[in-house]
Amino acid sequence: MNYSLIKYFRFIPPELAHFFFLKLIGLEIIEKKYFNENLKISLWGKTFSNPLGLAAGFDKNAESISGLFSLGFGFVEVGTITPLMQKGNKKPRVFRLPEYEAVIQRLGFNNLGSKNALKNIEKYAKDKANNILGINIGKNSETKDTRVDYINLLKLFSKYSDYIVLNISSPNTPGLRELQKKQNIEDFLISIKKNNHDKVPILLKISPDISDNDLKNICELVKTKNFIDGLIVSNTTTSREMIKTKPIKDSWKIHEAGGLSGPPLLNLSNKILAKTYAATNGKIPIIGVGGVSSAKDAFEKIALGASLIQLYTALIYKGPNIVVEILNDLSKLLKEKGFKDLKSAIGHKVKV
Repeated sequence: MNYSLIKYFRFIPPELAHFFFLKLIGLEIIEKKYFNENLKISLWGKTFSNPLGLAAGFDKNAESISGLFSLGFGFVEVGTITPLMQKGNKKPRVFRLPEYEAVIQRLGFNNLGSKNALKNIEKYAKDKANNILGINIGKNSETKDTRVDYINLLKLFSKYSDYIVLNISSPNTPGLRELQKKQNIEDFLISIKKNNHDKVPILLKISPDISDNDLKNICELVKTKNFIDGLIVSNTTTSREMIKTKPIKDSWKIHEAGGLSGPPLLNLSNKILAKTYAATNGKIPIIGVGGVSSAKDAFEKIALGASLIQLYTALIYKGPNIVVEILNDLSKLLKEKGFKDLKSAIGHKVKV
């Protein structure tokens, strides 16, 4: 299969292009496994063959898990999954910014619901070959008691996942980011911990737009209370300052509501990453995500405190080969910089 044909997907609407791309990957017609000893890392009692994973949002319904692993990822995160099927926000809701290789989207947790995802995950689990699967969960937009949705999803998926992500940072579900605030987050995490009967690792995904006070509070909870096992830094941003440095053909897109992803997010997410690593004294694993499109970007996140890295938007613009390209170059870069392995490079640019 010549995956260079994917570049022509840019001529069809973004959501339709994504549908075809995901179906194509699901056919499992390529095998690009990659391994290099210096990229291996162990976290949460599990060994990751490499640190590069697929971020949530790409395979919302867990329908192409095996095909995604065949691209060379060290781990794959599916979702965001909500208890009930959800259509999401009104279309159009995804906007490409090719000048920046970026995307603005306000999908709104559109997915087919937990029953559909569970069926797909159970089918995949029968053939699982030591692949590390994360499941990203969220609330339905109409749910009043947020904790109920997260607790029910945790109970449903915990035995099938290597880690569970609490997505409380999407900008596209009204009121969701309020959970990050000091008066809300501790009670929420206490409820989650109490209901984590399978003791699956729990990760919290935070926003790049989080206030310093809210970030400091979350980091304090991480250090002093054993509520969660890791952080994902970060989700998409509502900021637009980083896409005003050069002309955009369809400049109206800048003003569309939603989260911005891709290279323009890199510097902002890296700032939050470094703050998080320092504030937690490097004691909790962090997955760095936001703007990664090269080995240089991945290495920078590792240097600022990420133990693992995720990408999404780069896969859309650069195609499936980007996974192995980044891994190959990252392995070389670690050697060139004098690091014997991935672990020894984590956080070396941050004063803790």
